[in-house]
Amino acid sequence: VVAALLTITTSTNAHEMYVSMIPNGANVPGVEALGHVNPNGDGTLTGFGEDFASAFYVWTKELCNKDSDGDGQTNGQELGDPCCEWDLLSLNATWTEGVSHPG
Repeated sequence: VVAALLTITTSTNAHEMYVSMIPNGANVPGVEALGHVNPNGDGTLTGFGEDFASAFYVWTKELCNKDSDGDGQTNGQELGDPCCEWDLLSLNATWTEGVSHPG
């Protein structure tokens, strides 16, 4: 029981940590675990999840300009940072509404 609670707590804390590391990470509608195939987390990563991990979990201009899901929009466009100006210090994305899943 303790191990299960630790796993849940660790999973929740990791989720909160990662969503704060990208623009609008907590504002993508219908997604609890951005970057995972399973929208509730755990398991296989999406293209964006793999790209974010490859960037060492840092929102870089390269990650921002990438189109992780191949839909014709950059990750930055989908997450409200089309000019790739967001950073952890400002926490202000260009827009906060109409964001979509970057894949």
